[in-house]
Amino acid sequence: MNYIDKLTYPILLGLSLFTFSNSIAQKSISKKINQESTKTSIVSYEKYIDDNNDRHIKEFLELVSIPSISSIPTNKPDVVKTATWIVNKLNSIGIINAKQLTTDGNPVVYANWDKAPGKPTVLIYGHYDVQPVNESEWDNPPFSPIIKDGKIYGRGASDDKSGVITAICAIEAILKTDGKLPVNVKFLFEGEEEIGSPNFKKFLENNKELLKTDFAVTADDIQDSETDPAITLSLRGAAQLEFTVKTANSDAHSGQFGGKTPNSVLIMSQIISSLYDKVGNVAVEGFYDKVLPITAAQKEMMKRIQYDPTTDMKILGTTAEVGDPAFTPQERIWYRPTLEIIGMQGGYTAAEGHSNIIPSHAMARITCRLVNNQNGQEIVDLIVKHIKKQCPAGASVSFKYRPGYASPMQYPTDTKGYQYVADALTAVYGKQPLQMATGGSGGAMLSFKETLGVYAYSLGFELPDEKWHASNEFFRLSSFRKGQQVYCYFLQHLAEEESKLK
Repeated sequence: MNYIDKLTYPILLGLSLFTFSNSIAQKSISKKINQESTKTSIVSYEKYIDDNNDRHIKEFLELVSIPSISSIPTNKPDVVKTATWIVNKLNSIGIINAKQLTTDGNPVVYANWDKAPGKPTVLIYGHYDVQPVNESEWDNPPFSPIIKDGKIYGRGASDDKSGVITAICAIEAILKTDGKLPVNVKFLFEGEEEIGSPNFKKFLENNKELLKTDFAVTADDIQDSETDPAITLSLRGAAQLEFTVKTANSDAHSGQFGGKTPNSVLIMSQIISSLYDKVGNVAVEGFYDKVLPITAAQKEMMKRIQYDPTTDMKILGTTAEVGDPAFTPQERIWYRPTLEIIGMQGGYTAAEGHSNIIPSHAMARITCRLVNNQNGQEIVDLIVKHIKKQCPAGASVSFKYRPGYASPMQYPTDTKGYQYVADALTAVYGKQPLQMATGGSGGAMLSFKETLGVYAYSLGFELPDEKWHASNEFFRLSSFRKGQQVYCYFLQHLAEEESKLK
């Protein structure tokens, strides 16, 4: 380096550092201004949310009161009634093109607001169908929802009518406050999630252009607790099967025919017992063949999640944990497959009386939760083969197959979609979201990626103790408010960050 260089270099370096520092300062100021702008907007949205809270809760109760059970054919009119209710609600807030779109099963509710030219599009997914109920187990009729201790009790109050109404009310708050949305928004609410979304992928394929989007979120998901936000990064798949054992054309008198006539309930019990080994692993040949080992990254993620076995026991009233001791409870729930007997029927089971019979028929229903590269059809085929092999002489077995299998799903964290959701949760909860997996399934989530080319990141506000699928399901009103706040922040933040990239 010559003399001139020696004189020039510090000057150039100083100018460069000044320019760099000034650039950082400008970016910092710009970011601060954007953050302040977002905060100001959120305050105005919160005022609208609070001013209209009573009306929104009344609407929430109306939505939960409709028995939209997708797995029971006689409830089809109620499923359609629920879709109609959602269409009317969307129209009432200014989304005037809301409509029902047909599928090979239950209708999909679709709507969009597209008055932000040049801005990105966000698709919000949820489902409006619910699980069946056993009314005798409920403290209050499941479709006559009530509010008690700051919670709405009713079937679907949490899973997933909370997701549907929370997202809609948040959009309402922005529209009614600003007269517009910061981005384009599409709504997509299906009516078959609780039966595995058997027609959803075909619907997406037939409507790819209509549903084209830059980002997507699912309102059917959870937070870790009232104070701890979370983003779900892994879902298990699901497969269902029903089978019936028949030993005679009619029930038999136990005194006249006992000791020589095959008993369908006994045989059913023996078959079910054969499905498991002594530690509770599935004994069906080939069941675990495609299960991949739990990765180091997955194990590291689990270490960040506090786990207390007594919490679930308290929620359910159980007294022990079961399962293969080679895996922790979290590993078994998040990354190991299961085969569960979800219902059995056979013989005389009325609440009163005693019938001395040898049952001629017995039925059982199975649900499997699947992981990584397991295939639902392959697993069902393996189970059918096993049951046929275990069925003894004097009995026959028949099968009832349920359409559609939910596939396992994994999400990346190095995308803008993930970061925008994480930022919104952090802003409202005051802490960064936990990265979690779930033992549940979301039949639509893989279809989004395969068909529309986007990941639908979790933005739901159900909590783990809210008894989804069980009696006395509920949803916290505090989560209803907080969820609306997060959606408002998410859409504003996404719009501002994307505008910087223009």
